Amino acid sequence: MKCLVVIAMLLASPGALACDLSLVSPAKSVLKKPVQVKASLADDTLTVSYSVTAPLHAVKVLGPKQYPYMFDVVELFVTFSETGFPYFEFDVSPFNQTLQVNIVSRTRHREGVDLGLVSSATILPHGWTAELKVPLKTLDWDGDIRKIRGNFYATLERAPRSYWSSFLPKAKKPDFHQPKFFQPLLQCE
Repeated sequence: MKCLVVIAMLLASPGALACDLSLVSPAKSVLKKPVQVKASLADDTLTVSYSVTAPLHAVKVLGPKQYPYMFDVVELFVTFSETGFPYFEFDVSPFNQTLQVNIVSRTRHREGVDLGLVSSATILPHGWTAELKVPLKTLDWDGDIRKIRGNFYATLERAPRSYWSSFLPKAKKPDFHQPKFFQPLLQCE
């Protein structure tokens, strides 16, 4: 029992755990470990910080029918369900443009909803950073830290675009919407 308490304290501590995202697609990229992510939990707020070191491919103002994921973007997917559904998608661009999506099932989702995301992004000389704060209670989290699962993603570069993830395997075509690969978010393996 003491061991479980210690693990829970470590997972919930302000000292964030970090990991590098790995290339999912294409098979090769000129970028080498361009994204690092840190996750931490305080009370019911999940804070995820991305650090990106890559040439910038972004626009300051999105046009009609343009979305953050069409350019450089970091993404966070969160679920509390063993099946993966429902899950929540949070996208943030280098210019702090956001997209929030509630994925109810494989065939049903609600895009452009307000799930409570608070974000910030900063463009740096050799990349950019983004911080996402997600209030988990508003997503019906029951307080069990073991249920916080999902994945971290990034889409970078102009054509050919590169797709990065913490837990997805390499693929010919990128598909971030694969709940079967979701893992605990408060640890990186």
